[in-house]
Amino acid sequence: MTDETVNRGAGGAIQSAAKSLSQLAAKILEQLSISAWLPSAALALLTLFVMELGAVLDGSSSDLEGRQPSLDPGVAIPLALRAMGNTSLGGLVLLVMAVVVLTMLTQAFAFESIRLLEGYWGVSRPLEWLADARAERWRKHHKHLAKRHARFTKAAWKRAKRQIAAREDFTREMIAVLQVQILGSRSAAGSELSNRQESRLELTDEEQSRVDELDWRLLAPGELLRRRVNLELKLDDFPVHRNIMPTRLGNVLRRYEDETRRQTVESLVDQVFDSLPPSLRSSHDEQRGRLDLYCTMYLVLMLAGVIAVLRFIPVHWGYSVAAVGITALSVWTVYRAAVASARYYGSLLVTIANYDDRHGAATDEAQP
Repeated sequence: MTDETVNRGAGGAIQSAAKSLSQLAAKILEQLSISAWLPSAALALLTLFVMELGAVLDGSSSDLEGRQPSLDPGVAIPLALRAMGNTSLGGLVLLVMAVVVLTMLTQAFAFESIRLLEGYWGVSRPLEWLADARAERWRKHHKHLAKRHARFTKAAWKRAKRQIAAREDFTREMIAVLQVQILGSRSAAGSELSNRQESRLELTDEEQSRVDELDWRLLAPGELLRRRVNLELKLDDFPVHRNIMPTRLGNVLRRYEDETRRQTVESLVDQVFDSLPPSLRSSHDEQRGRLDLYCTMYLVLMLAGVIAVLRFIPVHWGYSVAAVGITALSVWTVYRAAVASARYYGSLLVTIANYDDRHGAATDEAQP
């Protein structure tokens, strides 16, 4: 056997091994979505930054080059970032390995992070008491919003009613019926008609059609309608009163879960996912991935904040206070993003449930 043959065989073996390794890496990347990679990478980089910044403040960083440590953020932070950029090849390998391990953990607990932020905190008495107290607070808030919405609706209708009453094609009976439709019960509407007139309140088909076609909001002041719409958007984030959850995210998701008329939406998606149109499947995966990402990032930022506080608090308490403030702002922003994603994801769940109902009905009709 010649040396050329041996080298050719060795080269083929190396190429085959490299190809197998690439395929393995590709399979791993397919299994680990971006919603899992980003939180783990963020946690690893934030932890590294905190440690490098702490080393700069303590004067133990190699990037100080003999200079005295400075507590000035304008000096310390650039030095910490430069130290991160000067990480050795071995350090980068360790960082990548840490990201891979953290990715597996964050992906495994992505669903639990959503449940935690929804308000499912366990069955122990203290946690149950806290959940009940939070849910009761949201019930009171919902009731307060509903009262404000009714007040603005009544004020807007009062202004619009004056213009409607001036029209010759609208009788008092028609206005009374429209008022009941807008404000609810006749007692709430405060109709000016007598009880005897109300008991015999009937409209012809033409009059009823005219009442139904009138958009009274076009005659109401824009400022009152704007405030009324803002309250409607807030109220849309709540489920029925008895199902109100301890958190805002939980209320948004529960509202859409109730609308699907399914006890468990997870089983719904698993059962019908393969039969969904490709566009709907893609939208579901995208929005669920975003929800997983934001909920996981919430916990990651909280953990990074705790690490920063513990690292700085013994000596550099000013940086600890700054870490608390930055963490609070970050988790607030991420939580709002999670709530926004939950609205879109919830609407997709309702669409999937409606599709399943129509598909099931069509299947039943097709069967002999």
